[in-house]
Amino acid sequence: YSRYYGYRNPNCEDLRLRSFWREWFEDKDVLDIGCNAGHVTLCVARDFNPKQIVGIDIDPKLISIARKNIKTYSSSHPTERQFPVSMPLMYGSIPSTHSSASSSRFPGNVSFVQGNYVPESDEFLQMVQPEYDAILCLSVTKWIHLNWKDAGLKRFFQRIFAHLRPGGRLILEAQGWASYNKRKKLTETIAENYAAIQLYPERFSDYLLSQVGFSTCEEIATPHHAAKGFRRPIHVFTKPTNSCPTTPKEISG
Repeated sequence: YSRYYGYRNPNCEDLRLRSFWREWFEDKDVLDIGCNAGHVTLCVARDFNPKQIVGIDIDPKLISIARKNIKTYSSSHPTERQFPVSMPLMYGSIPSTHSSASSSRFPGNVSFVQGNYVPESDEFLQMVQPEYDAILCLSVTKWIHLNWKDAGLKRFFQRIFAHLRPGGRLILEAQGWASYNKRKKLTETIAENYAAIQLYPERFSDYLLSQVGFSTCEEIATPHHAAKGFRRPIHVFTKPTNSCPTTPKEISG
């Protein structure tokens, strides 16, 4: 998936960034799950002035590219709109969509780590501490679902909730069920997992509010894209300010 941004953003601009609000990130601790080659992570680090943002991805090759891209973003002007044609083909770089000056913290406020964010067991969730004010989860849930089924996705959501501080936000862009069908035959295991899924994407909001514990959900935007499949709504879920650690609900299945 190292070329993901090359075909998602052929004009070197990620329109999702225009939907982001500065207040979600400024002076905040942020986590970007499934960061791929780090382009959204780096744009947020540079243009929205978070205290720190960590990008995590399961693929070590993508994390290596993301770390190299720190230098690319550090040397590019924040209002630059175009790169050489070869750049998006190789790295898929996304220029800033904001005209504000670069963060004085950047690039010292961004880092990348390789790892699997899906908890291996319910017991792991008891050890998660609230560390972040905002968590980005953009076009990741389908892959969690196809590889770890409903149980893995539920633990994934529970870990996000536990990782957020009271009042923290989950910024979620979920893939629709139709896009699952295109990938269901990638492997035999994925085909079996696909057939077993019962928590469909249209039920995510209800699950996050009624079972996980988020207090509110707001649909911010559905950024335009030439390809209909990439026109995915962005939802923001807020953790209650009086939220206390609770026993994870309805994880099995």
